[in-house]
Amino acid sequence: MSFRRTNAGMSNLYLFHGVDAVVFVEGGGEAFTLEQLSQGLYNNQAYDIKYWQIVFGSCAPTKKFHFRAVGSKNSINEIVNLIVANNVKHVFVARDRDFDHLTGILRPSPGIFYTSGYSWENDVWTAPIIFETFRKFSSVPDNEIAAKQLIDSEFANLAAGLRGCVRADAVLSFNKAEPLLRSKFAKIVRPTHNGPPTLVKANARSLVREQRLKIRPHKLKGPSVKVHPLRDCYGHLLETFGYHLLAHALAKLSKLKTLPKELLIPAAIDSFAAHLKTNIALLAHYNPMFAFL
Repeated sequence: MSFRRTNAGMSNLYLFHGVDAVVFVEGGGEAFTLEQLSQGLYNNQAYDIKYWQIVFGSCAPTKKFHFRAVGSKNSINEIVNLIVANNVKHVFVARDRDFDHLTGILRPSPGIFYTSGYSWENDVWTAPIIFETFRKFSSVPDNEIAAKQLIDSEFANLAAGLRGCVRADAVLSFNKAEPLLRSKFAKIVRPTHNGPPTLVKANARSLVREQRLKIRPHKLKGPSVKVHPLRDCYGHLLETFGYHLLAHALAKLSKLKTLPKELLIPAAIDSFAAHLKTNIALLAHYNPMFAFL
């Protein structure tokens, strides 16, 4: 009986908020189980919410949605199961893609939305969006050309340095093996004093070697796995790089030295909002998901 009450409660949530659907997303400071979510617990503050509000507002401007962050991918997957089984109504899930398109876990279906890149961070922390965010804070237009060159150059260097690491991560996931250790993966990018963030290549190589040694003598399959070093890399790593690069560009070219993450991350997501409206690839990814509305 509790399972049916959970389904009915979720299906009726949209009525209490006067919206067309309730959208559950990842993120937030606390992780909730499906049972806790059915009791009304959720995070109301998360960067994931801000990102998905922009996507839904752009792709379904005539509809209204209420967003709840669950803080747990396991809970998101449980809600996905309910949606696929048609056990809930007026309930959507918006989530990071990760490498689930390689493992078969990703199940495209009406009411299930997923990012174009590995995560929302990969869709936001790109060279064009960081440059547009730089322009929001810079009061020296003459420095914009130098800023664009700096940002483009550093992103090109990062893509070249990450290629092998990202491919190894993807192949491990394709084989349903443990991916590269996330706590170490995010730290192969480090800020530097008075310079752009640096990819520590020795740490990247060590991380890949360490994980491969754990699964020998098994042979990994997946020579056909194709990845993009920036679109498919671990999202938190890209966010770390993007934030420190933006902070460095503003400090070097606009003399702004006190801009915390809590300010620059929402600003970058806002820059993504304008970018989404004209980005053909992103629109081609998202528009079909909203076609059923």
